[in-house]
Amino acid sequence: MNPETCFLSYSRSDEDFALRLAKDLQARGVEMWVDRFSIRPSEHWDRAIERAIRGCRTVIAVLSPRSVASENVADEISLAIDAGKPIIPVVIEPCDLPLRLTRRHLIDATGSYDLALKLCLDEITGGQDAAAPAAPAVRSVVHDSGKLAAVESQLAAIVGPIAQILVERAAVRAESIDALYPLLALHITDAADRARFLSSNPGRLDPGPDATMSVVETVSNEKSIRPGDVERIAAALTSYMGPIAPIVAQREGEACRTLNDLMRRLAAKLRDEGDRSAFLRQLEFQ
Repeated sequence: MNPETCFLSYSRSDEDFALRLAKDLQARGVEMWVDRFSIRPSEHWDRAIERAIRGCRTVIAVLSPRSVASENVADEISLAIDAGKPIIPVVIEPCDLPLRLTRRHLIDATGSYDLALKLCLDEITGGQDAAAPAAPAVRSVVHDSGKLAAVESQLAAIVGPIAQILVERAAVRAESIDALYPLLALHITDAADRARFLSSNPGRLDPGPDATMSVVETVSNEKSIRPGDVERIAAALTSYMGPIAPIVAQREGEACRTLNDLMRRLAAKLRDEGDRSAFLRQLEFQ
């Protein structure tokens, strides 16, 4: 096995995203080990997995409510940590993260897939000796201690004492206090709590690097949700999500206070960047 190979850990339920990520990384020169393609028919599954993790450079863990509930994924992550392998957690849906991953830098793939892919590639190749399985260097960012304490207090009201650890870890990566909020929101599984925490971000209306999210700001302009808005949005969402769209829109609508929040949350559920943009622009002209 090539020691530069990256091992992909994922749940079968998230296979579409996982295989897309693996394919896109391979297209950019990263050698990937994926069980579906890398285990020969004659090999013992568990032994092949163990050999691959011990022999790889980095483990990429695709995290969702399904994968964190998977015993196989838990075993793979535990083995990687015990073997001293760097782990790159890629969060595709908010979930209760395994305790051993809470201190690690998370890549948020709930919004822009292209940005998540770039960040993942940077973590793998960013300025290190390719033969050395060392964790990526941490970029220190200095923030106002009073503002950090305020963010920690807001988060602690939801997740408890672990908020201090989560804020300390995310603070060295986030370029601003405003950028902390979406990173920390990945650790909040309850939709209403997550929406409340995100809405407490004083810079939540500032345009970010994701063009899709900037469309959300243009369309909604922080309007309140009016009667009929959820049904109108659900109708547009059905083209991309199918019959479950009205249920998802209604559930998210109950957790959001503004049209801005609702649009942002529903757009994030569409994994394809093109679908997200088309969905939001469709609403822009309604």
